[in-house]
Amino acid sequence: MGKLTIHPIPLLRVIDRFGKPKMTYLYNFGEDVDTCCFVWYIEGAKEKVLVDAGLYYETTIKRGRPKELVTAIQTVEEGLEKYNITPADIDKVIITHLHWDHIELGRKFVNAKFVVQEEELRIAQDPELAGEGYVQELLTGLDFEVVRGDVQIMDGIRVMLTPGHTVGGQSVIVETEKGNAVFPGFCCIRENFEPREEIRKKTPFIIPGVHLDVPQCRESMQKVIDAADIILPLHELEYLEIDSIP
Repeated sequence: MGKLTIHPIPLLRVIDRFGKPKMTYLYNFGEDVDTCCFVWYIEGAKEKVLVDAGLYYETTIKRGRPKELVTAIQTVEEGLEKYNITPADIDKVIITHLHWDHIELGRKFVNAKFVVQEEELRIAQDPELAGEGYVQELLTGLDFEVVRGDVQIMDGIRVMLTPGHTVGGQSVIVETEKGNAVFPGFCCIRENFEPREEIRKKTPFIIPGVHLDVPQCRESMQKVIDAADIILPLHELEYLEIDSIP
């Protein structure tokens, strides 16, 4: 099988005023953060695969984001149309973690199996254990393919358990012609992995601002770095202007 190609499909651009520490724990206080929300189409696999399922503009506004700071870029249908596919054509959606903004459009993919870590699904489905980021009704009716730990999903695509941001976050490793491209299993931007020079003197990377466990986050970030030739931070704005990786 030939090496795989990744296509970012941007859905929303969001500016969070003074919100950068939500991405970069204990750093960049007082700074805005400009991010993008994506689904990612993996071309060339034996099945049609997405990483993450995306979200609605309207929900983002209802959850408190000021309208002037949220830009709707395209629908997921419009994004997939560029590759001559529809949501119904998708065979698998690999979910990095089950926070609402990564699963909200799940029901659009009517023929897909949703690959998720067992512990992530258990927590997400339990109202007493799930935190603010989980919305149980978004999971109803989805066809889950539950995995445990590091698993080969198909030729050229595997997942790696990387908890810390959530209990069962999983990073997705995709074989490309330029090596392994890795989607971290947690919300992040480029600066998490490439801090400014003055910060890098203190720490080689910055864990996500939203997390459950600091040591787990550090270990998971190191696992991503060790596995990756290319790191694809889930909310990095640079991919708004990039059609294909590599």
